[in-house]
Amino acid sequence: MRLTVIGCSGSAPGPDAACSCYLVEQDGWRLLLDLGTGAVGPLQRYAPVTALDAVFVTHAHGDHCDDLVALAYLRSVAGDAGALPVYGPSAVESRLADRLPAHRRFAFGPAPERIGPYRVRTAVARHQVENWAVRLDDQLCYTGDSAPCDALDDLAHGCAVVLAEASGFDDEAVPNHLTAGDAGRLARRAEAQLLVLTHIRPWHRDRAADLLAEAARHSSCPVVLATAGLTLTL
Repeated sequence: MRLTVIGCSGSAPGPDAACSCYLVEQDGWRLLLDLGTGAVGPLQRYAPVTALDAVFVTHAHGDHCDDLVALAYLRSVAGDAGALPVYGPSAVESRLADRLPAHRRFAFGPAPERIGPYRVRTAVARHQVENWAVRLDDQLCYTGDSAPCDALDDLAHGCAVVLAEASGFDDEAVPNHLTAGDAGRLARRAEAQLLVLTHIRPWHRDRAADLLAEAARHSSCPVVLATAGLTLTL
């Protein structure tokens, strides 16, 4: 399994990073986790828009799903006739319905137990809208946006890599989001082998070293910062 960070900025794009988007590849399969604001541009460096097999969207906030609209147009212009499966909460389709082209070719629905080669588990995490954290096999657990909660702990436990938001610091925690410290504690409880911090808000980018340090104080595994183009073999 290979993970490529397409976008990792939280809330809004930054000067060097689009919003949340992660490309997971295995056995010729390409699965996107989220497609937030600005992400469809850099995505095209790594995969043709017609070569995607499915999209999993954690929740219906723009920084996680709004570039599905641009993806629909690009796939239409490219002459793609296939319906791309988009898995996630029903609110994602509702949010985008009025902006998608009439000829859109998306098939919205709940996540099945398998997506291509991946065994999929989800959990409804704690956010102001319904957020589905997702686990692929025992290799990758992605939090989406969530405050600490038992459902997230249960989903992440025993997973090799935890891809977790780090929306600030413990001393300025934002409701319904993980801080860098929360991410470190989650990785420790999960007994993870690697923690990847993502969803870094543009106003925190110049404090990336501090985010890493806070997470590392609480984690029992190595911690790295997601950056655009980062590729990991899991």
